[in-house]
Amino acid sequence: MTKMFRTAAAGVALFAAVGLGSTAHAQVTESADATAEVLAALQLTNDAGLDFGAIVVNAGSTGGTVDMPASTFRSCSGDVICGPGGTEQASAFTVTGAANTNVDVSVQDLVANPVVLTHTGFAGSTNNEHVIELTALDDGSLGGFPLFSGSETFNVGGTISLDGSEIAGTYEGSFDVTVQYQ
Repeated sequence: MTKMFRTAAAGVALFAAVGLGSTAHAQVTESADATAEVLAALQLTNDAGLDFGAIVVNAGSTGGTVDMPASTFRSCSGDVICGPGGTEQASAFTVTGAANTNVDVSVQDLVANPVVLTHTGFAGSTNNEHVIELTALDDGSLGGFPLFSGSETFNVGGTISLDGSEIAGTYEGSFDVTVQYQ
């Protein structure tokens, strides 16, 4: 009988060990949600161009600069005289997209990608008397919109440098402004 009791006890122990082992290896599955939010594409519209207005550069002068800030009035320095006012203005933009997001605004890096305004009568010329260098862009320290409303407007100003050799006429060029979600 002791032998039978030992055999029965060993069987119970074996059954318990096998039962515990299978419980420890039980498979458990849990589901997780997957989501994606598609934002409306940002749209950027140039509402007005950057206009430095009428300026006077005396022949043989050393030149100077014209500054058209994003939020204030134009100023001229050096041998450059601000002519009659009326047309000068900072460039104006409107950006639209998804509200309650962060939108970054950046202007073209003029060191890496310089911009020149070329006399309209001499397109493609690199002669100093036919070009004016855009030396700075001013976004008014805007940087962007940390809580974008869905539609915002902003201005970009700039500075041009003249060397005194420019001939009379209209000079044109372009620069890039970029907006993106952050």
